[in-house]
Amino acid sequence: MVYSQTEKILLGRKDVLGPGLPQPLLFMWPMKVRDAFFPRKMTWPTSSRWWLFLALVAHTGWGAYPVLARYLQTETGLPSMSLLAVSMTGAALVLGFTVRPRWRMLLRQRLLPAFLLAVMVRAVTNLLAARFTHAIYVQLITLMTPWVVALLSALVFHERAPRYTGRTALVGTVGAGLILSASIERYGVPQHLTASDLLGLGLAGISVFSLAWYMLLVRRSRSAQWRGDEVFFLQALVVMTVGWGATWWLHEDWTPWTQMGTQDWLVFAAFVGFVLYGANRLQIAALQRMGARAVSALLPWRMVVVLGLGFWLLGEQLSSLRQVIGVLLVVGALVGYLGVSQDEA
Repeated sequence: MVYSQTEKILLGRKDVLGPGLPQPLLFMWPMKVRDAFFPRKMTWPTSSRWWLFLALVAHTGWGAYPVLARYLQTETGLPSMSLLAVSMTGAALVLGFTVRPRWRMLLRQRLLPAFLLAVMVRAVTNLLAARFTHAIYVQLITLMTPWVVALLSALVFHERAPRYTGRTALVGTVGAGLILSASIERYGVPQHLTASDLLGLGLAGISVFSLAWYMLLVRRSRSAQWRGDEVFFLQALVVMTVGWGATWWLHEDWTPWTQMGTQDWLVFAAFVGFVLYGANRLQIAALQRMGARAVSALLPWRMVVVLGLGFWLLGEQLSSLRQVIGVLLVVGALVGYLGVSQDEA
């Protein structure tokens, strides 16, 4: 049997997907938890269970992303580009104390321009998508990432797509259609699909293609000897620069920043600390260690997070049985597809 380059890498790391679940947080070593988020050097645990757990934490953060981003933009009223600028500046400041990039080596990398473009497009479109449409819709589109990864891998890197890619993608698309065919309820009031939602869905689609490209590039950055902290620091600097430039160019009104309450600041702190810093850093490290397909295996967890947190923070919930069936179809197709791809690897 002929394996793709990604499958060869995963085949050599079959232990990453070993049996069993991560140990509960109660039994974690405090030093490992500290080193994962605030290391003096980029050191990571070697246990496969630890990598699965850290990848799950990263997916929890990204599951919360559209909910927190939508809350800050629609409930708090923060301008989008100012939110992008301030939040990424906070992440960059933390990284500035812990990361010592090898600038000369980084700037010579051929993948750098493509990587920076993917990061910029991903950050801007993902944030704006959460402003224009419901968090559930944004996460729904994000769950299509593994199929997009397979498509880009086949078209750009000439890798063989796993079996049943087309069939599972079709089932997932039908499920997504069922979810979109009914309204989302917000605090018990039906929210029908509008032009704003269509714009948000379009931005989420662009964001997914950027994310898939980003995942493939990060995976290949390992062969270019990039460290995970260097990758993230570059990302933070680029997105921060784009955010400050955009908010100045658009003449955004910063008044809502002076009117934020305690809950608003707590949500903002979670957005910066847990999602933009914590989930980003963990995701990059997990991608470099496990590969794009292995990390994607935990994607369905994001839907669980967005449904729970979205209901608690935004009052968003599904309104019909066919939407529940749609969620089950999307998650089921995704789990089946990822299971087949891992078995082949």
